Amino acid sequence: MELFDVAVIGGGPAGSVCAAFSAASGLRVVLIEREKFPREKVCGDCLNPECWPILRRLGVDQCVRASPHGALDWVEFISVGDRHVRIDLPRGEEAEIAVKRSAFDSVLLERARKLGAEIREASTLTSIEKSDSAWKLTTTETATAFRARVLVAADGRNSTVARLLGLLPRFAKERVALQTHIPLPRGFGNRVVLQLLPGGYSGQAPVNDSELNLCLVGKPKSIRPLQAWAAQYFNLPSTQSWRTITPLTRPSLPPARENLLFVGDAARVVEPFTGEGIFYALRSGELAAAAGKEMIRGNAAEAMRDYIRQHRAMYRGRLWINALARATVISPELGSFFFQLARLQPALLRFLTRKIVK
Repeated sequence: MELFDVAVIGGGPAGSVCAAFSAASGLRVVLIEREKFPREKVCGDCLNPECWPILRRLGVDQCVRASPHGALDWVEFISVGDRHVRIDLPRGEEAEIAVKRSAFDSVLLERARKLGAEIREASTLTSIEKSDSAWKLTTTETATAFRARVLVAADGRNSTVARLLGLLPRFAKERVALQTHIPLPRGFGNRVVLQLLPGGYSGQAPVNDSELNLCLVGKPKSIRPLQAWAAQYFNLPSTQSWRTITPLTRPSLPPARENLLFVGDAARVVEPFTGEGIFYALRSGELAAAAGKEMIRGNAAEAMRDYIRQHRAMYRGRLWINALARATVISPELGSFFFQLARLQPALLRFLTRKIVK
């Protein structure tokens, strides 16, 4: 039976980064991805400036910059009452940009392949068993099982790994996110828009010279009115296609246990309003690769402790802002109060923005 050092389930940013760094350190790595790349994902498409050091260490920063993308010079908050507050974003090499996930994720996956990871696309994990000190895995791609000494779950908020192992937390699908790409409105500018709406909110960002990423977030009963608003506001055709995802929040999972590491949304899901998701994915993937390497060397207990500590540190000082953002966007009354406070005290909103966009 084929034996790998590391098996990564999921080829998004967290999984591809983990596979790439693991392969670069000399480990034998297989990555299982259920879809065929390139593909789009429900996402705001924004890269936080803190992503750039990780992308440089991976050797793909210039490739990402060369991909079609939108420059983001400021964030514009719009209240339900159509009041606007503008906050400038960092400029230069460390600036925030927006790039379609079909392009960004393909760059990362190909980097993992080039560094030596075995990539198996259009392959779905169907079973997991713990076999001695390794994991026995079966996929739809082949009836022959294979084994891995370290398993990395990078398969998102509805993680198949967690579900098959009985670890997936129960959650209420209390909100839904929709996302699409539409023609870039004339004069939109180099901005990302975060717009509060009755029943939810919208995020908008240019991903290249001709397309706008449009996201809608709301409760199931309000998502249709939000779509109707978007159709009228942006003059969308009735045939406009949307991608969807739920849940937007769920209880977090312990990031490490028994040679099993959870990364990205598989470990913890945060409110998308703050736009930090890709950073958490990249950084947790990098940390998991380092932990996996130490596990293979025989330092499993210490490596898992270190990974848990570093994983927690990654979120430290950020989650309270994410919780505040979630409370603001799900409560129209609180959102209106906070928006009015931000207009009177713009330094407060600048402070919160800089805590997220460093």
